[in-house]
Amino acid sequence: MYSSVSQLFTQKISSTGHLLWFARFVLALTLVFFAVKPSARALLPPPAPDGGYPSGNTAEGTNALFSLTNGVANTAVGSSALKSITEGDSNTATGALAP
Repeated sequence: MYSSVSQLFTQKISSTGHLLWFARFVLALTLVFFAVKPSARALLPPPAPDGGYPSGNTAEGTNALFSLTNGVANTAVGSSALKSITEGDSNTATGALAP
């Protein structure tokens, strides 16, 4: 009888040891996941409603005025309108893919 009770306690200690080992493993794995995970990157805020950008530029549509680096009073309305323009003043384009 003593040996069966001894085995019972030994088994509980052993299973507790396995549980502790598993908890440590999960903790280590979680820490590695967060250490390797790419960091978040800041994105520019979306333009104000109605596409107001600095220097009086206005763009409405996906990739409208996408490449603009310098310019004043440009207006692009439509998907990819004036997408390739990098500099210019007072340009206006309406419609998808308008140059």
